[in-house]
Amino acid sequence: MSAIPDHLLVFLLLVVAPAWGAHAYRALVREIREGNPAARLREYKSTVLLEWGLSLFLLVWWWVAGRTLVALGLDVPPGYRTMAGLVLTALGLAFLARQWRAMLRLEGARLDALRAQAASVSDILPRTDLEHRWFRVLSITAGICEELIFRGFLVWYLGQWMPLWLAAVVAAVAFGLAHFYQGGLGVVKTGVTGLIMGVLFVATGSLLWPMILHAAVDLQGGAAAKLLLVEEARGA
Repeated sequence: MSAIPDHLLVFLLLVVAPAWGAHAYRALVREIREGNPAARLREYKSTVLLEWGLSLFLLVWWWVAGRTLVALGLDVPPGYRTMAGLVLTALGLAFLARQWRAMLRLEGARLDALRAQAASVSDILPRTDLEHRWFRVLSITAGICEELIFRGFLVWYLGQWMPLWLAAVVAAVAFGLAHFYQGGLGVVKTGVTGLIMGVLFVATGSLLWPMILHAAVDLQGGAAAKLLLVEEARGA
């Protein structure tokens, strides 16, 4: 059964996270426009600390409440579900690899179109080598912590009042809204990504597979940013 810390965490995810994310992004954009070179790196570091802090809070409370890690999705069930998770994750990684190879072949108008798609979040994308290193840390952090919180915890919480599949859908909507700062298209994209991760989690009973794919998606996003910005600089 849920308790006050559970309700508090859900409030943070559904109300505070979207509002704070939008505020923090506007502040970041303003600082970058004002020429603060440390703003982007500071944002990466603070987000890493925040996500690990929330995850630690969740795990400590989970232990205090006497709940099993299996209920949180920190398990790899034996049998066909793990085999399905392995196969689906391998297919997802293969898709990302194919997408990356196709991206490397883009040029001209098609490359400009892809750059335009990333324009809404370009300010948060890494530029320097140090920023890229921290963006990779951020990507792995997001893969682990956001799946733990939005899939493992939130699906469990919502699953007390609705079927798990519906809980995964609602959690995906919450995940999309948490990225409200990326605009309407960003909400849709992250919501769809969250839904895919949720389906994978519910189908396999393990957070391992969505954690791997989530981190891979974010890592590829950072690599794509480097590619687009380098090509943009060469064009200039």
